[in-house]
Amino acid sequence: MHGSIRDRLEDLLAGGRGAAADADSATHLFSCKECSSELASMKAQSELLQSLRPPEDVEPAPGFYARVLQRLETRAKESVWAVFAYSPVSKRIVYASLTLALMLGTYVITQERRDGHLGGTDIVAQQLHDYPLVAGTQAEQRDAVLANFASGSGSPQ
Repeated sequence: MHGSIRDRLEDLLAGGRGAAADADSATHLFSCKECSSELASMKAQSELLQSLRPPEDVEPAPGFYARVLQRLETRAKESVWAVFAYSPVSKRIVYASLTLALMLGTYVITQERRDGHLGGTDIVAQQLHDYPLVAGTQAEQRDAVLANFASGSGSPQ
């Protein structure tokens, strides 16, 4: 479908007068068989879909919504997961699991800090003492860092 028709597709399908009376659209639809046939098939599909819509004056039978909700509840209770979702014990299990996870996480973090694995400052401080400070102008510092990086040594060149 070409751009001039695609831009006005909603108006053409709705039968709006503003776009349908437009000379460009009418000329294009008259000359382009592909666009006119595609527009005709879309209109046919639209009419079929509208024929499935119930009349507006029809209301559902009394108690319809109550029966729908009742069926949803019975099907939910038949589910395997409903035991966990609707059981009063399930909330207790969730809270107990979260408490246990929090306690274990706290224990692991305190053990790691005590062993020195989480204390990254000691490692950084040790590495800083291994490498002397680079002094000089900014250009000299940059050259020294690049030379250290290229050579892999810790002392400035």
